[in-house]
Amino acid sequence: MGKTSKDKRDIYYRLAKGEGYRARSAFKLFAYRRRDSISSMVNTTLTLCAAPGSWSQVLSEKLYDSSVTDETVKIVAVDLQQMAPLPGIIQIQGDITKESTAKEIIHHFEGSKADLVVCDGAPDVTGLHDLDEYIQAQLLLAALNITTHVLTMGGTLLPR
Repeated sequence: MGKTSKDKRDIYYRLAKGEGYRARSAFKLFAYRRRDSISSMVNTTLTLCAAPGSWSQVLSEKLYDSSVTDETVKIVAVDLQQMAPLPGIIQIQGDITKESTAKEIIHHFEGSKADLVVCDGAPDVTGLHDLDEYIQAQLLLAALNITTHVLTMGGTLLPR
């Protein structure tokens, strides 16, 4: 995108860059937290379709600041695209619609369950409405399937 891109003039884009977040979507999670009162008892999270990692950044700041011990915190971030490393976050590069990626995610939560699962997934738009709709449905179905294996009873799922 060029310097005159609409995104660069957007208030949330500028705020995100000014505050060190990877993307404007960090403020979407802040809004969810205010509106839906996401529990302060969250220690383990799964972020699906996580790139570039702004939601993981926000969750990391919240959990590592409020947690009594770092051993109780677990954040797993998954995306098809490679992400720059984030301290304290387990990153998996893979397609959530693939069984191998789902198994790897589930493996990271054996012995513990996620208190929160967030998914900000959207396919690359092809312009073919039926195909785009199908791919979006597959992403949501995969996210729901994974969530049923890792989310604790009473946990929260935040879909896109």
